[in-house]
Amino acid sequence: MHRIKRAVLSPFVWMLATMILLSIAANRWVEIEGAREVVSQWGVLAPLVSFLVKTLTNVTPFGAIVLSVVNGALFSVLAATLINLVSSMVTGLIMYRIWQRGDHEWDIRARIQALPVWLRSYQADNWLFLTLLRWVPWAGGSLADLIAGSHHVRLRTHFASLLLGYLPGSLIYALIGAGMVS
Repeated sequence: MHRIKRAVLSPFVWMLATMILLSIAANRWVEIEGAREVVSQWGVLAPLVSFLVKTLTNVTPFGAIVLSVVNGALFSVLAATLINLVSSMVTGLIMYRIWQRGDHEWDIRARIQALPVWLRSYQADNWLFLTLLRWVPWAGGSLADLIAGSHHVRLRTHFASLLLGYLPGSLIYALIGAGMVS
């Protein structure tokens, strides 16, 4: 039992320590005015590069949190919110498509039927359920993408849950980043 706790706790501790160190490093980098100068010199390319990097790393804690805060520190609150939101939505659409096509490979529906009745009584095509699930820290968005994709939820419903689910976090992270600089 002790080994199991240690095996589960160790990756979490390492991930948490890495997040803290990366946040401190990002904060120190942003404190140096050179970062904002580089962003201003890049012009229109700076938000595009930030969007691409964030989208490519969005399924990692670094991309989901640290880069969202760094965007708030480097860009205006509005621009950072839009970069964070659109990046998260693009990632969500990609993951939706992957889970939609991968459903037959992992037999997700059969595994869901093996869950207790109270746990599988949700409605997968309910945009409110998918939106609220995205507000669960760390894995909520990924789980919502998995459910929406494997249940072949209509794209319109999934898109609405992406927009409403990621907008608050995108704004909050942008405000945190802006607060770090001021």
